[in-house]
Amino acid sequence: MISSPKTFIPWQQVNVDEVKFTLGVDRSNKPSICIMYGPACCEVAFVTPPCVTHWPRVTGDGNFGTMFGPTDILKSKFTLDLTDAPINGDANPYFTDFAQMMDKIEDKLLDFVHNNQLKILGRKNLTREEVKMLQIKCVKPKYDKLSSQLVGHSCTMTTPKFTSDGMGGKFERPITICDHAGNVVPNGIVSPGDVIAATAFANQVYTGVGGDKFGIHWSFEDVSVVCQRSNLDLKTQVAVFASQQYDLPKIT
Repeated sequence: MISSPKTFIPWQQVNVDEVKFTLGVDRSNKPSICIMYGPACCEVAFVTPPCVTHWPRVTGDGNFGTMFGPTDILKSKFTLDLTDAPINGDANPYFTDFAQMMDKIEDKLLDFVHNNQLKILGRKNLTREEVKMLQIKCVKPKYDKLSSQLVGHSCTMTTPKFTSDGMGGKFERPITICDHAGNVVPNGIVSPGDVIAATAFANQVYTGVGGDKFGIHWSFEDVSVVCQRSNLDLKTQVAVFASQQYDLPKIT
């Protein structure tokens, strides 16, 4: 995990044209893709829009001991999902544009891998659509388990609970939780249904996962609780019932 200071800009200010990829080799002499931003080759880092989160694990031991989490606590991760769920009954006005921005970044990665498929995938003559089938996207559709109908979209980010100390060991790093104004909340928590924003960044471009799969690993550093679920507006009336007529005793 990269630990150097990052400059987080509002997600609306991210210029996708300035996102670029380069090809190098890692310590094992295997192909490695780097993602950079702007003329100074900075990290791709931004503040996400406010979104409803359904499965936040940003405190305690993260995903350790969960159904899909690790059994070794040193491999545990903090996880945060951003969804397009409605806020106060209205559609999230930011998620669609945010998802499009993420898709454009990943489309640039797709073109890069397609053009360098022999070095990266060990393949040749694959069409762009065939390479696309190997890409793992960040923003994913969610389907109803019974009807298989599309019910929304979500973007999941993860950050290791433990990071290297540079001397062969690891140390624990907490996630900083703030209020809507950026003031740190000591021992703060993030609950399912809260509206949150986060400082997100492209941690790395991974390849060779599950065979030839590739994608961008998006991580986060800090979380702002924009509005707690308990403070969201609640329904005060269901108008459709007011217009119904029943030949039955009324409850007053």
